[in-house]
Amino acid sequence: MPNSSTFNPAVVRDRLGMDHLRSYLEDCGSDVETALVLHAWNAQVAAAFLEDLGRLEVVIRNRFDEALTELLASAGLTHPWFDHGPLFPGRGGNRARQAIEEAKRRVAHGGGLPVHHGRVISQLSFGFWRFLCAPRHLTSLWGPALASLFPHHPASDNAVQIRADVELRMDRLHFLRNRVAHHEPVHRRRLADDADHILKLAEWMCVDTHEWITHLSRVPTVLASRPPGTRLPDPLER
Repeated sequence: MPNSSTFNPAVVRDRLGMDHLRSYLEDCGSDVETALVLHAWNAQVAAAFLEDLGRLEVVIRNRFDEALTELLASAGLTHPWFDHGPLFPGRGGNRARQAIEEAKRRVAHGGGLPVHHGRVISQLSFGFWRFLCAPRHLTSLWGPALASLFPHHPASDNAVQIRADVELRMDRLHFLRNRVAHHEPVHRRRLADDADHILKLAEWMCVDTHEWITHLSRVPTVLASRPPGTRLPDPLER
């Protein structure tokens, strides 16, 4: 810890709670001061990932929105795609439909405001877009629309493979986003792999988006500053 610090590490340990600090202490030989340094680094790397995840999320939701809007327009339909039930068939589509209705309620503030298309899109969570990558949406979404959003994927003409590869990465990043958004430990994760997944999704979609996120990302610098004397990530950690 900084030499000028006057706080009592044991008190901070108690305020944070043993459940929260357990993994940090385990990876620092139960040394409280070193564990708090690792805890601070965890917050720094979480913030850096939130920046990149936020950039990726906005691009993905905009691209998905554009593709699905064009899909309905090509069929002569003018209503928003999120109101088109056939895109979310059967019981498996219930989750998507429920998320859409909740987003519309938030936008309308209980019915007092009109439901603006762009505001609904912005209210749909990262988890919603990840859910649209599930196998059940291959026929309704990926074959006719979403696979074409990833023209730089190695199998650019194979909607089945594209969907599977995108889902794998979206699932991992959704889990990461929930961890960092709720101030949970991520110091044991293979964070370099997470960073690669962000860039790979961006690269498959758009070269410029990939270069933009790469240029702005603080993740490599923060990863390189991992505190010495702490256990490296477990290869089996999710």
